[in-house]
Amino acid sequence: MTERAEESAADRLQRVLYTASGIGAVVFGALLVTGPSGILAQRASLSPWFWWSTVVLGLLVPASLLAIAPLGRAALSRTLARITIVGFLGLQALWVPAMTVTVLPPGTTPWIQGITALPSTLAGATWRSRWVWVFPVAQAPIVTIVQILSSDRSAVDAVLDGVGAMIFCSVLTGIAQAVVRAGDAQDAAAERARAAAMLAAAGATHERERARINAIVHDDIMSVLLAASRPDGPDVTAQAGRALDAVRTIAAPVGDDSGELPSEHAEAALRATITDAAGDAVFVAELEDAGPLPAIAVAAASEAVAEALTNVRRHAGPDAHPTVTARLGHDGLEVRVTDSGTGFDPSSVRPTRLGIRASIEGRMGTVHGGHGSVRSAPGAGTEVTITWRRA
Repeated sequence: MTERAEESAADRLQRVLYTASGIGAVVFGALLVTGPSGILAQRASLSPWFWWSTVVLGLLVPASLLAIAPLGRAALSRTLARITIVGFLGLQALWVPAMTVTVLPPGTTPWIQGITALPSTLAGATWRSRWVWVFPVAQAPIVTIVQILSSDRSAVDAVLDGVGAMIFCSVLTGIAQAVVRAGDAQDAAAERARAAAMLAAAGATHERERARINAIVHDDIMSVLLAASRPDGPDVTAQAGRALDAVRTIAAPVGDDSGELPSEHAEAALRATITDAAGDAVFVAELEDAGPLPAIAVAAASEAVAEALTNVRRHAGPDAHPTVTARLGHDGLEVRVTDSGTGFDPSSVRPTRLGIRASIEGRMGTVHGGHGSVRSAPGAGTEVTITWRRA
């Protein structure tokens, strides 16, 4: 993975500031190359090595950020920014000793004092420490002293220029600091959101596991106990064995089954489930170029359908006439169980009742992409919708 792909909000905003500084270096260089206080005019007043140093450290190094920063080279960009900041302070300190004349031509000032905006912006973008403010504050005495020693400017004018430089640099440093700190705040908010999402996901996993256990308790264990409590009930040996197998699966993680079934086998599983649960139910299946489906999704849907039909047999009345329609497609499956029975008011079902919530809604909730819903009204029958969508 590239450095750019892992870039934080603070790094992105810092990159923007570095790119803008690179553009500024090109613009300042074009504006200062000529004129009485320009780069070329002052070449004769400076030692050759120092003049080249001012061009390289003052303009070429920050200008290179225009090419490097957009590429996402954060470490290299920060290194170039630090070189520019420290190098600029060194150029200011060495300007007077490096002069080959006593003073600059009348009415002129050191050209590097025209680019204090560049290192000021880079300082605010590079460092979070409060010590970053040393740079803009230091411009007041530095600009004043260098002007007094290197030009014919009066002390008053030099002081005013120094104060102006300090204010201008402080504004730029503050803006850069605010931009980068806004990125830090965005990153912190994103981290809190990720932590909250992880907690929510953990909670959802816990709820799905609890729903799975509730479904096992309702569909298997309680069924065995009810059958065993009837004196004339059927032999519960085989049913008890299936219940024990279901109990053993409680120790297995949710979604551990990674097998897949061809769509024809998935349809056959649903048909067999419907036949066992309600032989009189009408079953209509539609296959839409469906590929293999996860076995765990088919199993969950089959179990939910079985419970829906069991509820129809127990509560909907003799004239319920259940119908099951299934659609298996490349994007998942959808099964609807409808009946024309007595219906009920879903809001009147107590939260502690396991039937609908655990065996239909809860059971489908144990499968990633699964969903179960129940719609009903007194006298209007019931519709159970069971879906699984491929992520």
